[in-house]
Amino acid sequence: MKKAFLFAVLAIAAQTAVAANVAKADKDNDGTLDKNEAKAIPMVAKHFDAIDLDKDGTVDQAEIDAFKIMAADKDNDGTLDKKEIKHKGIAKAFDQLDGDKDGTLDAKEIVSFFQKKS
Repeated sequence: MKKAFLFAVLAIAAQTAVAANVAKADKDNDGTLDKNEAKAIPMVAKHFDAIDLDKDGTVDQAEIDAFKIMAADKDNDGTLDKKEIKHKGIAKAFDQLDGDKDGTLDAKEIVSFFQKKS
């Protein structure tokens, strides 16, 4: 129980730190990072094209968060089933987020979760 609580606290702290870094790197204050701005956050710069789900040349916090959540895709099929979901909010909202009702979530469905949250 203590390990789960500690993990949850660390996960929230890490997400908050990334959000603060995104805000700091967003030099034009448009709520997104282009490739040049993303250089300030090595993880985002390294995976920029994979994070940029809508291929508009920028990434926002929802896309970054979805990319991190998709790291739980252990079978590398591009989707997460209920067993792979570690994020409590997404697990709770799984059925609502599963727009195509295929029993899995893809990155775009997860982005919608984070967009609704903000």
